[in-house]
Amino acid sequence: MTAPGLSRLTPDQLALLGGLVLALAGLSRPLWPAARLLVTAVHELGHVSAALLLGGQVRKVHLWRDTAGLTTYALPAGAGRLSGAAVLLSGYPAPGLAGLLGAALLAGGWARWWVGLAAAVTAVMLLLWVRNAWGICLSLLVAAALGWIAWKGWPPLVVGVAAAMTGLLLIGGWRAAATHATGREVGGRAGSDAALATRHLAVPAALWSWLFLLEASVTLLVGGWLLSVALAS
Repeated sequence: MTAPGLSRLTPDQLALLGGLVLALAGLSRPLWPAARLLVTAVHELGHVSAALLLGGQVRKVHLWRDTAGLTTYALPAGAGRLSGAAVLLSGYPAPGLAGLLGAALLAGGWARWWVGLAAAVTAVMLLLWVRNAWGICLSLLVAAALGWIAWKGWPPLVVGVAAAMTGLLLIGGWRAAATHATGREVGGRAGSDAALATRHLAVPAALWSWLFLLEASVTLLVGGWLLSVALAS
């Protein structure tokens, strides 16, 4: 028997709801390691984007099965401490900002473009920077799957995948920032982006960590509102 409210939803609205439910399921203990791979990849993309915008050169990106990631880059010789800190601090905000972009595109009816953009960015990362075997296999699989969905996918499938990606980036980015801010991640804050940034700017690592959480909270709230607009449209 179908619930009265659900029976009035269009296939695209049902797909959006299904994608968000899938994203929430990804936060569960059994699924989080797999879901966090997306958060890690976009985290590293944040470092890549900042380094390039500041005139630097990205040498390689590694993505590992345990959800760890590493971006190796070099900034211009004249780059100051602020530039060095900016690249280090650009990782944690990236998933929330990407999720916010996805929510805006979903609200505007551009789900297929969002999935296509994700496929294109993954392909660029693969071709130019990802250099370890696990990262290459993962990126190739994701780029191919998202590319096919964006090109040939049934519209509700496209919306569902777009919603799942958006939800995982918004909620997963918040969870990763919260874990970092409370010092519950493996190794604590030692050696983290926030700790390394203190070598460039005299700001405590704990402050950076809580600023990451604040940004993730804002993007989660705004992104949630945009998703509600998408659901109502």
